[in-house]
Amino acid sequence: MDDYLGHLREFRRILQNLEGQSTHSLNRDAIAALTRKLDRDECQLHTDRLEGSIRVTIEATHTLEALEHYEQDVMAVFREATTKKRDELERKRFRKLLDQSGDSIFVVEPYTGRFLDVNQTATRVLGYTREELLELSLNHIEVGLPLTPAAAWHEWVQTIRKAQNVLYIEGMHRRHDGARFPVEASVGFATADNEELLLLVTRDIAARKRSENRIRRQWGFFSRLVHRSVDGIMAFDRSFNVTYWNPAIERLLGVRRMEVQGKNIFRELPHLKELGEDRYFRDALAGASSTSRNRAYTHGETGRQIYFDGYYSPLIDESGEILGGIGIFRDVTDRRETQLRQTRDAIARIDQQRVEQLEVQGRLEREIARLEEENQKLVDAEASSIAEREKYRQVDRSEELEVLARGVARAVRPLVDGILSQAGDTLSELPLDSSLRRGVEEIEHAAGNASELASTLSAFAGNGYIEGNRVQLDEVLDDLEHSLRSDTGPNVFLQRPKPDGTLPLIHGDPQEIEKLVRALVNNAAESFGEEGGKVVIKTGTADVNAAALEKAYLGKGMSPGRYVFLEVADNGSGIADDIRPKVFVPFFTTKTDHTGLGLAAVLGIMRAHRGALTLESEPEQGSVVRVFFPVP
Repeated sequence: MDDYLGHLREFRRILQNLEGQSTHSLNRDAIAALTRKLDRDECQLHTDRLEGSIRVTIEATHTLEALEHYEQDVMAVFREATTKKRDELERKRFRKLLDQSGDSIFVVEPYTGRFLDVNQTATRVLGYTREELLELSLNHIEVGLPLTPAAAWHEWVQTIRKAQNVLYIEGMHRRHDGARFPVEASVGFATADNEELLLLVTRDIAARKRSENRIRRQWGFFSRLVHRSVDGIMAFDRSFNVTYWNPAIERLLGVRRMEVQGKNIFRELPHLKELGEDRYFRDALAGASSTSRNRAYTHGETGRQIYFDGYYSPLIDESGEILGGIGIFRDVTDRRETQLRQTRDAIARIDQQRVEQLEVQGRLEREIARLEEENQKLVDAEASSIAEREKYRQVDRSEELEVLARGVARAVRPLVDGILSQAGDTLSELPLDSSLRRGVEEIEHAAGNASELASTLSAFAGNGYIEGNRVQLDEVLDDLEHSLRSDTGPNVFLQRPKPDGTLPLIHGDPQEIEKLVRALVNNAAESFGEEGGKVVIKTGTADVNAAALEKAYLGKGMSPGRYVFLEVADNGSGIADDIRPKVFVPFFTTKTDHTGLGLAAVLGIMRAHRGALTLESEPEQGSVVRVFFPVP
């Protein structure tokens, strides 16, 4: 900066001398203007503008011979001043960048190892001031490399000199307080002002070393765990080449690691591909996990047939790239043999259970016949009474039938469930081409019919009051609506208007309510001819008074108040006046292929929910059934 200002003053002195020698007014004015521009540029220290000002002024005063004589010298002086200024600014900028670096940077004298310069990061990491470090050499802070005696230092410097590129090494630094920490260093030669210097850049890697040690310990534990696993474990790359093969898989398949390591698994073990196992390998490379079951394989050493389950998963790195896959093979030979014994035993038990089931079915049919006889007696008795009295006598009689139905359901269901369970297990174990499957399927079908009948009897019986669950009626209908549309068929138009607001919760069993809705909708759908019809399902709340409850089924003794209702209306054939009092009587039906328990079960379900129901119907006009659930 001082040289720059000195050049300005010298050039101003030259202009003043030229101004005194000039005789032309234009030249004097031009020199005076140049002097003023120099004064402004000197104050602002804009070297580029100063050089431009000199050039413009000289071009404007080219008739002044003396000024032209100085043009070359003056321009050379200012170009030199400008260059030095720029160099000085570049050095400051570069120094600032070095000090802001996250790595420690050392400029080292290659013959003695003394520090010629360091950045601020080095002083902060080592705990020295810059002045203290410049009094030290590399030997004072580096304890991990053999840098002493002098011969070792020179040998190390020669190694760096001979390297084609920057040399990367690891060392151990010592701080001012004596603490040591590992570093990663890059070292190489650099030239500045024709002087050869050693440039050392280091980074504290203590945290990384701790992570590497932790990963190394974890990997060691994982390797021991996998190596000692009782399951066979293998790994493969994207070309199906084996990259890992543990001792357990050697024992399982009878194939040594050295026979398959680094080789294509399907070329070395073609039987795996014949089994179709290659599909699961490809699934793993596609990013999916999969499982194969009971795969038969011939042991490579003994020739014995073994069975295994295979579990396959992709092998993914931290970036999400699929590197290959992992296969886990579990020996299930003993389990399969046990299953075969159990299957044979189960077939024997099924035969015995089939006989028992037939006996149970016979008892059930006899009990149903007796119940139908009792029911017929009830129907005959109802014909001689008035409608209201008949209704209460029907309820009383139904209660007796409920007790009986509940007892039958309780006696039959455990037997039927046991038969269904054993039949299902047996079918899952039998081969598809087994001659025994048909007999077992017949047993399962018969037991299913008996189970359905027991469920209907149980629903009719009511199974006691339902207290614990709180149910949202519209949510039950939401879950059931699609199934109802499928069950009723294309000729039935099922309509459910959007409810107004949210219904209060009720105490109930969602499954029992589903049975109730299905029974009501199916009963409505069966009232249509081949041309079909419309069924409308509505829900809402209503304030029901004592008079209305007195007329309703099951309404006797219930308290007036607010109720949640479900309404099922149809435009079918309706119910004749002489049949209407009997529709809720168990086993009463006008159809030869029906049990007569559908609407009776509805009555039982409503009794269990402490609810009531009403029925309105006109021949050829349709029917409306409303069920009322008390709001807790």
